[in-house]
Amino acid sequence: MRIAFYNHTSAVSGAEISMLLTAKHFSKAEPIIFAPEGEVLERAQSIGIRVMPTPSYRARLRKNPFLLIKDMIGMLAAGWKLASILKKEPIDLIHANSIRAGIMAGLFKWYHKTPIIWHMRDIPPKGLVGRAVKLLGRITAEGFIGISKSVLENFSDSSLKARSYLVHNGVELTYIGDQEKQDYRKKIREELRTPQNAKVATIIGQIAPWKRQEDAIRATAKLIQDGTEVFLWIVGIAKFRKENELYFETLKSLVYELGIEDRVIFAGFREDVLEICCASDILLLCSDNEPFGRVVIEAMSQGTPVIGTEAGGVPEIIRNGINGMMYPVSEYIKLSHLMSQLFNDPQLMKRLSDNGLLNAEQNFSIKQTAEKVENIYQNVLQGDASRSIDPAHSREVAK
Repeated sequence: MRIAFYNHTSAVSGAEISMLLTAKHFSKAEPIIFAPEGEVLERAQSIGIRVMPTPSYRARLRKNPFLLIKDMIGMLAAGWKLASILKKEPIDLIHANSIRAGIMAGLFKWYHKTPIIWHMRDIPPKGLVGRAVKLLGRITAEGFIGISKSVLENFSDSSLKARSYLVHNGVELTYIGDQEKQDYRKKIREELRTPQNAKVATIIGQIAPWKRQEDAIRATAKLIQDGTEVFLWIVGIAKFRKENELYFETLKSLVYELGIEDRVIFAGFREDVLEICCASDILLLCSDNEPFGRVVIEAMSQGTPVIGTEAGGVPEIIRNGINGMMYPVSEYIKLSHLMSQLFNDPQLMKRLSDNGLLNAEQNFSIKQTAEKVENIYQNVLQGDASRSIDPAHSREVAK
């Protein structure tokens, strides 16, 4: 099977990392990455995956009719360029790595006639735009992969359920020994100006309003006020949107207003996520509607205890009190209490660490993810609609 992975942007975030990892671990399919020139293609080539430079257009799914028309024109142009390339390439199936990529791949399906799968990595839009997206998907896509039940429940209706598959993101299970973890802890804490014996909570991800880094800051301030020597590392940058850059400035102002500039470290973008997890005591996820929560799995894979919100796809990873802890979105006082509880209970930390690691190993390995995706390709290409139906109205492909 020759699979065209189509990514509408050259920028790398969680979706692109998941795409490249999945493609890297295929055993049956031959992946080719179709994307604009830039970091995505560079990373693909570095791990031995064939690439096809493809001009694209970065649209936003928005309500303003004039901006929507502008974006549609841009997407039509990008869709035609993609279709023209696909017409010449012997491709068995297009795997669109986002809703936008699925839209652009589907606009000229009548021309390239290649089956399409949409990979749903975000909570789909609602309203008129959402209905239009569903209609196009219904007409042009043979299958939909959702990274969580939450994503699929927000997208699928009765006419799409039979084509919808649940496949959680996976991670490479990299073993880091105790001594190596201690070395990372020493090195990274020195780099980030953090005492070796201090308690450290880390939040990792794009800086954006919906990620709610502000709650981590306020919870940390509450702990400091109560006398805890705690540091907060905020790992990530503001990109893609002006509102994200403005939010970043708001976060810095909040830290200043709370008087905790020496305890909150804005670490910027980091490639060494696993090492950061090893150097931290707790990982936080504060998002208001996280589609899945890949970083939670990455932290669990290194035995770092996690606290996440009771929203989106996070409850599909965390079993509260067993392999992690959860709190209601925006309730930073509750978050501070959970952080304090973990910091002051070594036995609880150990239990969550052990169970989290087991959860990552048993349920979220990238090899499992890649195998499930390849099974979906075979189902779609064979026209097989007879697999078992998941209780959340999606088909979960077994190993």
